[in-house]
Amino acid sequence: MKSIKAIDFFSGAGGMTKGLQLAGIDVFAGVDFEPSCKDTYEKNNNARFINKSIVDITAKEIKSLFKDNISKGDYTMLAGCAPCQPYSMINTRKKQDDDRKTLLDEFRRIINGVKPHFVLMENVSRLNEENPYFFKFIDMLDKNGYKHEYKVLNAKDYGVAQNRKRLFLIATRVKKLNLSFDNIKAKKQVTLKDVISHLEPIKHNNPSKNDILHKSKELNDINLRRIQSTPLNGGLRTAWSDELKLNCHKNKQVFLDNYGRLAWDKLSSTITTKFNQYYSGRFGHPEQDRGSVINSVSTPNFS
Repeated sequence: MKSIKAIDFFSGAGGMTKGLQLAGIDVFAGVDFEPSCKDTYEKNNNARFINKSIVDITAKEIKSLFKDNISKGDYTMLAGCAPCQPYSMINTRKKQDDDRKTLLDEFRRIINGVKPHFVLMENVSRLNEENPYFFKFIDMLDKNGYKHEYKVLNAKDYGVAQNRKRLFLIATRVKKLNLSFDNIKAKKQVTLKDVISHLEPIKHNNPSKNDILHKSKELNDINLRRIQSTPLNGGLRTAWSDELKLNCHKNKQVFLDNYGRLAWDKLSSTITTKFNQYYSGRFGHPEQDRGSVINSVSTPNFS
């Protein structure tokens, strides 16, 4: 049976790589410009980390990597999740000249030059063909004879205790294959309690002595009082006295999830880069007076 050899662009610490490996795809390299990801990526995935910006990489380099790492008859794949912040709905400070917007176009350039057998792309759910970079991406696939499909999927439908919608695109040049999201079976929905209730209770200023990742960002006095005043198991800041409320929240009921607690019998909010900051969304623990911790969001079936 032919194997699929893959390179993961914008790999970060290797979340996409690990998922593909668990699915039986041999991801032998990840590419990212952030050097601090190297140790985590290589130790968790047994794959090479290439510390380089996609802007500085040529299709010739990628072809050479494949040549050195594949056997005759193997399929090739390029996977990538370009930074999503420029397209995200929660990014309220979008800049028209945000350089990260062009990274999707750089990924298109590499695919156009390498022409792998398979392409996998993931990004925020609002990305569509009205976006000029995504339109060019689809046009490139069409011109190179790829069969492709894209669809918004929600992690909650696949055994993850998180409400996380993302756009996924799959494409192939292999004519005999019929790739379709219809082939994916949904899984039983799980709740927050199912996946993190077993974790050791800790305080915001007292991390676990057994797990270095089981620690919460320490709260200042006012935020400690705020979370203590928030009802357990899904409570919101609407229960606070006026002295605890920010001026911008006193007269307007906006972004109610901010400073909220998660609920045991529901899903987690979408995890963002600032999930460990209690005030950045509904990231308060359902019962303990603290925010979220790294090892809970990295727990299987949570992210």
